[in-house]
Order: sequence, then C-alpha cells, then structure tokens
Amino acid sequence: MKYLIFTSFLFFGTFKSNAQKYVLLDKTMSQPAFYTNQLSIIEKYKGFLPVESKDIQKFIEALQEISKRLSSKKNVGKAKQYQVGCDKFEGIVIPFASENRLDYVITSNCDGLKVSMHLSDAKLSNENNAYFINTWIGYIKNTALKKY
Repeated sequence: MKYLIFTSFLFFGTFKSNAQKYVLLDKTMSQPAFYTNQLSIIEKYKGFLPVESKDIQKFIEALQEISKRLSSKKNVGKAKQYQVGCDKFEGIVIPFASENRLDYVITSNCDGLKVSMHLSDAKLSNENNAYFINTWIGYIKNTALKKY
C-alpha cells in the first residue's frame, strides 16, 4: 500500500513540475537552443534571442508566414507586424526595380533584457531571406522542440 501511494505521488509530481520559462535561440545557429528560467546579459552577448517557451509554436508560425510571403512571386503588399509573447516582429516593404523586398527585425524584450535580430535584410533578395528563415525554422524544430 505504501508503495502504491509513493508511486502515485511520484507520478503526479512529474506532471506538476514547472517548465522552463524561456527558450534561447542562437541567432547564428551555431549553438543548440536551450531552456532557462532567468535571462542574463551574458546570453545577449553570446548571440541568443529569448522566446517564451509557451509561445515557441506561435513564433515558428510567424516565421513560416514571413517565409511564405518572401517566397511568393506576387507583390508582397504591406508588411504584417507580429507580436508573439515578448517578441515583436517589425517589418517594412522596400521597393526595388525588380521586386518589393521585405525587411524584418525581431525585438525581444523579456524580463527587461532587450535583444534585436535582423531577420530579413532588404539588401538581400527575398529568395535568399526565405532560405535563411527556413533554415532557422529547421534549427528551431531540431534543437528547441525536441527538448520541450
């Protein structure tokens, strides 16, 4: 009987444990993503972008939508702005002779730590930016989602 009570507490205790609050994504994809409860200035200087772990799926969906717009051969129209947890995607459209290019910057402001990342650079073609974003999505899925 004691064994049954002990195992039931152990079983239910594993489900009640708190998950990590943030996932830190490497902007250059050279280091694996990792989870943490607290952010420090060190992660900013090491090149990590914090995303709230509860919003990681929405973050990926925003990246996929931007990539889809970059890959489209149609006129991209007005740039859509996104807010995913403590991360803000700010985009603008820059007209070029051959195409309108999207320029996006992600600004993360989590726990008072402000980190920016140039996601899509209008100096590069939309095709090259879409390739980078798709690669980054793969990095996130392979390093961040497998651990969560």
